[in-house]
Amino acid sequence: MKNLKTILFFAFVAVLVSCSDATDEDLGLTGEGTFTAKVDGTDFASLKATVGATVTNSVAAIQGSNAGGEYIRVNIMNYTGVGTYKTGDALTNVNSIQYGTVNPIAAWISTFDIGNGTIEITEDTSTTISGTFSFTGLNSNDNNSSKMVTEGKFSAPKN
Repeated sequence: MKNLKTILFFAFVAVLVSCSDATDEDLGLTGEGTFTAKVDGTDFASLKATVGATVTNSVAAIQGSNAGGEYIRVNIMNYTGVGTYKTGDALTNVNSIQYGTVNPIAAWISTFDIGNGTIEITEDTSTTISGTFSFTGLNSNDNNSSKMVTEGKFSAPKN
């Protein structure tokens, strides 16, 4: 139930601010996390209030979204803490990294044998997960267009 509440909160915030350039402060939100990257060379920075991480049953989910309706989500199955995790390298690998937009609704993903990516967890404490990531994701609607996400960094409070 806690995971569902977390997911719904992030979805609500993404929809709430998707049509604005609002900051955490503009919206009266508070948060401590950071989640940044370059998407095809353009800076992505999430609202601090939307950054979060959960670890349940050996599955880690880390995400952040910005006021423009863009989001990045990292999922690691069989999560064991600090280490390097791959995406897109095998049909049996269900780890994933996804970049998406809500206007228009679109997503680019690396999972199974689609795209390719690397997630490096550099710190996992009782309160925070930090790390880096990069990936090339394919559009889930047309399986043709791609996005290159580089210089990804996060420090996400655990929910």
